[in-house]
Parts: sequence; C-alpha cells; structure tokens
Amino acid sequence: MEEQQLPEGQEPVQEEKHVIADYFDGVKQLEMQTHEDGIKKARNSLFVVGALAFIGEMISISDVPGGYNAITVGVALLIAGIFVALGFWTKTKPFTAIITGLIILVLYWGLAIYVDPQNIFKGVLVRVVIIVFLVKGLKDAKAWEDLKKQG
Repeated sequence: MEEQQLPEGQEPVQEEKHVIADYFDGVKQLEMQTHEDGIKKARNSLFVVGALAFIGEMISISDVPGGYNAITVGVALLIAGIFVALGFWTKTKPFTAIITGLIILVLYWGLAIYVDPQNIFKGVLVRVVIIVFLVKGLKDAKAWEDLKKQG
C-alpha cells in the first residue's frame, strides 16, 4: 500500500476523529459527574433515613413497657440496615435503589401513621426534604444510567 502524502500542515483525517471522539467522551464524563452529584445527595438521604429510623425506633421502644429486648432492637437495626444497604446500592444501580427506597420509605411512614395517627404531624419538614432529595436523585439516576448504557 502506498502512503498518501498530505500537503504540509495538514493532519490525517483519523486524528480529527480521535479529537472529536475525545471531546465527546469528555462531555459525557462531565454530564455523568453532574448526575453523580444528585445521586450522591439521594444516597446521603437514604443514609440519613436509616439513622433517623434507628434513632426514632429506639426512642419509641423506650416508651413501651418491656422496652428494649433483642427482638425490638433487631427490628430497629433491620429497618435502618435496609436504608443503609439501599444507600450503598446506589453506587451500582442508583435508579432502582432510589425508587425502592422511596417505596419502602412511604410504606414505613404509612405504617407509623397507622400505628399512631399523631405520627402524621411528626417530622413533616424532614420528610418533605428527604422526599425532595430522593425525587431529584431519581431524575439524575435515570439520566446517569442512560448515559452509561450509551457506552
């Protein structure tokens, strides 16, 4: 094969393709980083929910006759552990982890309100803030997973 001579100062077309591909890879990385920030906030919200659930359960248990025993503490640890595990799961499957966390959170709060209707007024501001972070994180997680699928 004969090598094609280019006029002086002109680079091969293949080099231009690498430059364009590198540019788009950089843009994609920047976009993914932006979405990762939203996912990180949702992840931290899941960790906070786990901690607050554990603390809340411990306070509730202290008001019950017979209070702390292995079963009640175990249930509190299980509830907190679910949210912490979902927080770690956001590193690999953020959309699935966040949507699962939202569903479990709503069910958990629904159960708390069913057990004691006065729970509907407790921690409303914290609940709203957590849901806002999780919903925003959900959008970022979906966009991040879509970008990741594009390759």
